Amino acid sequence: MMERIRRGWALTKKSWAVIRSNPKLVHLPIIGGLLALLFGLIFGAPGAYLLSRQDPTTVELVGGVVLLAIAVYLASFFIIYFNVALAAAADQALRGAEPDTRAARAVARGRITQIAGWALVSVVVSVLLAVIRDRAGAAGGLIAGIGGAIWGLVTFMVVPVLAFEGIGPISAIKRSAHLFRQRWGQQVTGNVAIGGIAGLVLLVAFLIGVGGVALLAAGGAAGDVFGVVLLVIALIVGVAAAVFGGATKGVFGVALYRYVAEDHAIGPFTTADLDSAAKTR
Repeated sequence: MMERIRRGWALTKKSWAVIRSNPKLVHLPIIGGLLALLFGLIFGAPGAYLLSRQDPTTVELVGGVVLLAIAVYLASFFIIYFNVALAAAADQALRGAEPDTRAARAVARGRITQIAGWALVSVVVSVLLAVIRDRAGAAGGLIAGIGGAIWGLVTFMVVPVLAFEGIGPISAIKRSAHLFRQRWGQQVTGNVAIGGIAGLVLLVAFLIGVGGVALLAAGGAAGDVFGVVLLVIALIVGVAAAVFGGATKGVFGVALYRYVAEDHAIGPFTTADLDSAAKTR
């Protein structure tokens, strides 16, 4: 177990080293996240308002659901779009070239139909898992949790597949699943390590936020000031964790894709690095 953690940490450090050497890579998930938030608020806020009205009419109910659906879809679309661009830019960085974010975004534009389709599939699956979680009690929560974890692993390489192969969403899922079956150990190791680190940072952000809320609730001028400061810090730390997780997984996903699909290591990753991650002991 400790050996697997060590390997995962080594893969994470190498992925992050690529980002540190090429800070332009961070811009893409940040832009994607900001656009997702913007359009999520533009459509989601009025949708939530319509659904929260007392005794809403049928038109208000339908309108609210439609607006929320648009908000969720657009948020998913922009995140995936810039993740595809990140994959293209990360591929350049891993090959030793200066990442060209404009060219990377051009790659994403060229895959816009496939990205739109994959965003729809992602939203539908997320909604289905949420319904299972909410409607089936504790068992539903367990099923949704396991199903979501498996779905995330099986579809982990959909983004690089979209970026480099340009196939449709269903074919991309099948391709990603095929690659997963070939090198499942690496995906589990890398995902658990990167996700675990990002999760710990998010937990820290949550705890800081709780402290800020507690100070605001306590009242007093000093409490209000420090409470706001803590909430701002929590927001910054949370955003940093999200960017770290997204960018690092993006780089690792491209390196793993090239290794599995083309049978050669790329960038700072060696064959030994990636092969050892598949071992269970």
